[in-house]
Amino acid sequence: ERKTVLPSKHAVPEVIEDFLCNFLIKMGMTRTLDCFQSEWYELIQKGVTELRTVGNVPDVYTQIMLLENENKNLKKDLKHYKQAADKAREDLLKIQKERDFHRMHHKRIVQEKNKLINDLKGLKLHYASYEPTIRVLHEKHHTLLKEKMLTSLERDKVVGQISGLQETLKKLQRGHSYHGPQIKVDHSREKENAPEGPTQKGLREAREQNKCKTKMKGNTK
Repeated sequence: ERKTVLPSKHAVPEVIEDFLCNFLIKMGMTRTLDCFQSEWYELIQKGVTELRTVGNVPDVYTQIMLLENENKNLKKDLKHYKQAADKAREDLLKIQKERDFHRMHHKRIVQEKNKLINDLKGLKLHYASYEPTIRVLHEKHHTLLKEKMLTSLERDKVVGQISGLQETLKKLQRGHSYHGPQIKVDHSREKENAPEGPTQKGLREAREQNKCKTKMKGNTK
């Protein structure tokens, strides 16, 4: 099977006047361009035949211009890439500084946390040594509360008995004030017959002990 070979497309050679106009426009030489165009078209109107035989610009000049344009575009791209690289470098430095700051902050927080943990352990050990003493104090407190409650009950009981005896005494005094001689009430016997509380019992025992001590001293003399 035969393949058809297409002819290669060569670049159309540029006319000399177009080349010069493009060159002047590229260089920004507008006044020179105006002079060239006015003089060039004036010669064409005069019918100078030598201008027709000038021909086209050699291909090498066209390639040089294309390469210069490409080089210019590449320089622009390089400038943009360089600016982007500088910006990326600045961003990287900024991020590194923030990373170092957060790393130092995290390290400081870890140190403070470890210090607090050690202080907490020390406080736990310190307060653990007080637990037996606190337990004993709680037991004493409960014991004292019970004793206080019992003492209050006994006191209320004794006060009630005394009030009852006083009422009975008043009734007896009222009943015998007009019918017979006044009866003396022996308070010592009432006290003996009345039930003793823990305080009264303690006082009585202390008195008996003092009496025994005085008797023993008299016997030794």
